[in-house]
Amino acid sequence: MTETKFLIYTVSAIFLLMMVRIFLSQINNIYTPHNYVGIHAFLEIICVAISITIFLYGIKKFNTTKSIRLLLLAFTFFTVGMIDIFHTLSYNGMPFFITPSSVQKATWFWIIARIIQSILMLALILLPDRKLKRDYRLIAVPFGVVLTFIIGFIIISYESNLPLLVIEGKGTTLLKNSLEYGVSFILFISLMVSLYQYYLDKKEDKLYFALAFVFLLLTELIFTIYQSVFDLDNFLGHVYKVFGFYFILKGFYFSEYDADSAQLNVQKSMADHPGLFFSLKKKGNKFICTKIDGELLKGIHYSSEEIVGKPISIILPEHEASMNDYCVLTMKLQECVTFEMVCQEKYLIISIKPSVDEFNEDVILGTAMDMTGIFPQKFSPEQFKQAENKNVKIVM
Repeated sequence: MTETKFLIYTVSAIFLLMMVRIFLSQINNIYTPHNYVGIHAFLEIICVAISITIFLYGIKKFNTTKSIRLLLLAFTFFTVGMIDIFHTLSYNGMPFFITPSSVQKATWFWIIARIIQSILMLALILLPDRKLKRDYRLIAVPFGVVLTFIIGFIIISYESNLPLLVIEGKGTTLLKNSLEYGVSFILFISLMVSLYQYYLDKKEDKLYFALAFVFLLLTELIFTIYQSVFDLDNFLGHVYKVFGFYFILKGFYFSEYDADSAQLNVQKSMADHPGLFFSLKKKGNKFICTKIDGELLKGIHYSSEEIVGKPISIILPEHEASMNDYCVLTMKLQECVTFEMVCQEKYLIISIKPSVDEFNEDVILGTAMDMTGIFPQKFSPEQFKQAENKNVKIVM
């Protein structure tokens, strides 16, 4: 997706809508509404399939990313997909679904789904992407199920008491149009935010989301002008909805693909680094290694799996007390500390500094470089053994 393609798609969508409105009477001579119930079900099934895809992939990826935005996206399309299923099954002309299918029942399911979708999507693009400490999937999914069935129960049980949204043959009511315009306004704000975010970071997924909001905005505007749930405007609105969902899926895919690629590149860079990258977290009186990588691991005959989750004494048994002192010092001073250390006959320069992890918890980030080859005169083999039993010292 490029800026040029975004403009072409946007202009084409608006142009098509204008042509349909201009030549509506001529097209209606060709268009037949008799098969529309099946066509409507087909278009909605595509949207439901996209919703399920986003939900399942989001729930699966949350296991590794712990992203609050990913969880919200999965919850949004799980809920919207469920309500869209109710909308499809209750559409006028469909078989009996709990109660006889009707225009009012299907329209109420439609408008509730669009309200939830627009509000949560706006929240999604405004929400900072933070990592959650706990796994909320077992809360989000049941909550989505309960919310969906509460909505379904109210609409199905009290359909006759709910305000009219559509008068078949005459068109949409003032209430329906007001709700659609409210959704349209939220989608317009979402469009502006997405374009502004693209302006800031030039990421492709922002353009996909912006294009999705264009199509969904046009969908909502179309659904304020149709006269019958079987007419051409209703058909075109559902086609635009399919495109809107498709571009949300594309944006979602590319954002996750970029995140995965960036993570893999970082991991590869760390693994190929000639020294060590590591992070430590304080537990009790000890500092536990939470991440470690680099080619120097091979030189000290350890793997990251053997070290992660263990005290730093796994690598530095003779200097654990000194290492702990430096960790406490760097956290107290809130600045970088660099010192020498001898480990397994290697002369190391180690730098550590305080930081916070993705959960805003205090950690210590560090690097270690093997300087033995650069300063071979620093220690003789006998001095290496003696140095390992002596205190290390700060060098800067």
